[in-house]
Amino acid sequence: MADPRHPRDGFRPAPWLRGAHLQTIVPTLLPAPAMGTPDEEMLVEVAAGNRLRILIARPQSRPRGTLVLVHGLGGSAASGYMIRTARMALEAGWVAVRVNLRNCGGTERLATTLYNAGQSEDVGRVLEELKAARLPGPLALVGFSLGGNLVLRYAGLAGATCLAEAMVAVNPPVDLEACVRCLEEPRNSLYQAYFTWRLCRLLKRIRRVRKVPGPAPLPWRVGTVRRFDACYTAPDGGYSSAEEYYGKASAGPHLASLQVPTLLLSALDDPFVSREVFAPHQGTAGGRLHLVQPPFGGHVGYWQAGRPRFWAGRMALNWVEAALGAGNPSTPESYQEPRPQQGSSERTVRPRAFLS
Repeated sequence: MADPRHPRDGFRPAPWLRGAHLQTIVPTLLPAPAMGTPDEEMLVEVAAGNRLRILIARPQSRPRGTLVLVHGLGGSAASGYMIRTARMALEAGWVAVRVNLRNCGGTERLATTLYNAGQSEDVGRVLEELKAARLPGPLALVGFSLGGNLVLRYAGLAGATCLAEAMVAVNPPVDLEACVRCLEEPRNSLYQAYFTWRLCRLLKRIRRVRKVPGPAPLPWRVGTVRRFDACYTAPDGGYSSAEEYYGKASAGPHLASLQVPTLLLSALDDPFVSREVFAPHQGTAGGRLHLVQPPFGGHVGYWQAGRPRFWAGRMALNWVEAALGAGNPSTPESYQEPRPQQGSSERTVRPRAFLS
């Protein structure tokens, strides 16, 4: 019988939410919990004319460290998975920092460029500013989807100078070209249309405050994420094409250089981040990179019957606490999922947008 504490087998989808598509879509439509504590706002200059707004929540008890969360494509610090994980971190005694990437979370006036998957230096700037502000160490990173690619790319390029002491990447598209090709398959037409619509809507908001070269961002005309990237993201980021952008912005080529214990968590049934993108990286990074692939969970879904509902958030916190408390274990099997905090509840706020 499978050990229920084993990370691979620990996730059990809610009985009413089985299947990759339901796991991917429904959790993003459900109300998110309230943080339960006021957020402190900090502006971090990451490049000339570009600032990020990050939100800092502190626990009532003496902090155990600082957990920095980075959202995915079309998301923000207000995304449900960000708030759920931050709340779990607070309850466990961590300072929880939620990062809004460039233009996200209502920060269009704080940036002069679009955000993209290669801006991993932004992650490093956030960590530098948190250390300068004397937030309690150790620092740990958790990135979701595109945010997972960003944190992995940052740590891989930084090597021994990485300021985070442990990291988790949830469903990261470490090979952007392969993931975009998967998104272009007919079975993923819903996700293709949705992401394109979200990107076009963001660009329309940005154009209300500054000029962005390119055609009108009409979802029906742009059609695909690849075309959006070809028209806007790549030229804005200094790339000659979407394909050059995907190649240079992917975290995959840098994973072997990781110098900190890192958990890469991605469900085998993710609709558009396929299991094959991780195969070349198993056994790299001198044993510091641990790949855990539950059979189910969809794309950043992981909605279970028990509490906490968002299993991946608990798994990420579990990994960070064990990695920092007991060095760098040789296998992820030593990580047991803690029981939820007694008396914890999820007070709801407004529903979040699908896949944000």
